[in-house]
Amino acid sequence: MRSWLYGVLMINANETLSDSIDLEVHAVATLLHDLGWDTTEASPIISADRRFEVDGAFAARKFIQEHQDVKFWHERNVQLVWDAIALHTERFISYFKELDVQVVSKGIAMDFSGPAYGVSREDYAAIAKAFPKSDLKDSVNQTIIWLCDTKPQTTYDTWMQPFGERYVDKYDPKGKQRIDLIFQHLTTGNS
Repeated sequence: MRSWLYGVLMINANETLSDSIDLEVHAVATLLHDLGWDTTEASPIISADRRFEVDGAFAARKFIQEHQDVKFWHERNVQLVWDAIALHTERFISYFKELDVQVVSKGIAMDFSGPAYGVSREDYAAIAKAFPKSDLKDSVNQTIIWLCDTKPQTTYDTWMQPFGERYVDKYDPKGKQRIDLIFQHLTTGNS
């Protein structure tokens, strides 16, 4: 909820964003961005081999496509929701995508980094007061640790890797990072 509200404040503070952002795309992508955090045993959302962001993006797409109002959604908007969710943690990519994708990512980032992008400290504090984030740190830590333990191959060479290295026994990214695979390929000459 907070990330969506931060995004709404950002949109309202910027005329270009106000004129450009599809508010439904923004709301759906922001409110569903962590579907890939479903730690329920045998969850139909969670894959064995994809990052949580991608699992969440596929789940959001399925939600839209199965919703009674799907006829009002253009495929481009469905794709924007998918992109916004899949890339929301990849700031060096999402901040250069379509404005809809940027705003989703920046609104989510504000939950961790504080007010920015035209959102005042007062407005930020009011949202945090109305929707406290007292358990955010613990829930993020627990979920990322669960991902590193449950499907570690999706966390190597990502921002999640330090959680695995610090908190998960037998988590071993050595030989599994992109640089290792590149050097292995270049050394062996495999094609």
